[in-house]
Amino acid sequence: ADERPPLPADEWRSAAGDHPGAREAIGAFHDAYHADAPDRGRLDEHAHRLRAIDGLAAPFERWWLDPRVQAFVAELGATGI
Repeated sequence: ADERPPLPADEWRSAAGDHPGAREAIGAFHDAYHADAPDRGRLDEHAHRLRAIDGLAAPFERWWLDPRVQAFVAELGATGI
């Protein structure tokens, strides 16, 4: 079973508006998050990019800091996948 919390990509795209690079950054995070074996370091790098986008930082942080998301990310580090 896939324990990944759903990614609110549509909400993020809406929040970012027409910010240049936002769609690409959201897409890159989406691809890394949904990879067969997500890499925690890559997710952190993409998260850093998303936090730098005006309008997207707050909605992204609300999702990223959700206990379910943090538990999923913590598992990535713990299992070494």
